[in-house]
Amino acid sequence: MQSLPLTGIRVLDFAHMMQGPWAAEMLGDLGADVIKVEVVGSGERGRQSGTTFLNGVSAQFLAMNRNKRSVAVDLKTAAGLRVAEALVGTADVLIQNFRPGVMERLGLGVDRVRELNPSLVYCTASGYGADVPDPRKPGQDLLAQARTGALWLTGTAEDPPTPAGPFVADVHAATMLALGATAALVERVRTGRGRLVEVDLVGAMLHQTVQEVVATVNSGEPPTRPSSVPGSAYIEAPYGVHATADGYVAISLTTMEALAEALDAREILEKFPDKEAATAGRDELNALVSALVATRPAQEVLDALDAAGVWCAPVNDHRAMTTDPYVRWDRRRLEVEHAVAGTVELVGNPITLDGDQLPARRPAPLLGEHTAELLAELGLDADELVADGVVEVPR
Repeated sequence: MQSLPLTGIRVLDFAHMMQGPWAAEMLGDLGADVIKVEVVGSGERGRQSGTTFLNGVSAQFLAMNRNKRSVAVDLKTAAGLRVAEALVGTADVLIQNFRPGVMERLGLGVDRVRELNPSLVYCTASGYGADVPDPRKPGQDLLAQARTGALWLTGTAEDPPTPAGPFVADVHAATMLALGATAALVERVRTGRGRLVEVDLVGAMLHQTVQEVVATVNSGEPPTRPSSVPGSAYIEAPYGVHATADGYVAISLTTMEALAEALDAREILEKFPDKEAATAGRDELNALVSALVATRPAQEVLDALDAAGVWCAPVNDHRAMTTDPYVRWDRRRLEVEHAVAGTVELVGNPITLDGDQLPARRPAPLLGEHTAELLAELGLDADELVADGVVEVPR
């Protein structure tokens, strides 16, 4: 192709793993010049991610980093920071998904970057967004599925809730981040100013399950779950959902040392000393972990896992989701008045612009609700067209 829509746009990709890098890749696919700013020596964490490697290269990294150029720079040095600042001066978009405070410590927080380049669109991807008890708490795809109720949708009534096969929270969050960046670039044509665009995994996961959430929170009745197989084919045990005495917990990423400490089970380390053993013996390790937590209350298990540094989350249904402090349903929801349905709670768009939620200016329209209004704007006779059956207005 001779030209693409984002030709001439430069994107700085400071992100790692999936959400941020995939958003940058989408912009690159559309023609942007994406410069991947990586750590000297190891590169971004995605280069070591996953369990499938093609001649030593992570398949996951290959999947999410096409159409980019890489620069390896040590941002902790004064000279490295000058390099980054020079890049910022030439860029249109910056994407980062470090934990809160990291970019500020590196000297590349949003306020500093705006001093260097007021027209730059600054995009931040995170796990939970702002105003949660601990914004530095690890945010990851499985944990977002668990907290928002999405995970509860999968599995039979007799079986544990099950994660989606693909990393659906990352997928949608990345897409929405790319959309937010693109929208901010369009606005910049009019204003000359950049925006702070923020998208987090929890907001994106709620947005992706909009039909189920709206049905549940408005009716009070949770959906019926289909069949499932817990866990993921691409991550070592104990990744997945485990039953406790009074509910389910989602266990995400961990070392065997941390897992053994949390569950007071030395045999975990003896049988599964490393990632390779945990991958090869996935079924046996999952069975062992499930047996260890089966008779304990869910909150007791979560507290023990948290204390040891094991990434975990409660498995909420869509009712419990509304009170989870890491979901913050109160700032995810929108309320509108519909002419027929009455007061309706909706899932808000996960994109925020400069900290503000996108508003619901109108509820879903009735069929033909604005026909007359629009025809009047066009200078056409609505009555005649309605009479001829050309257009329709609400009865």
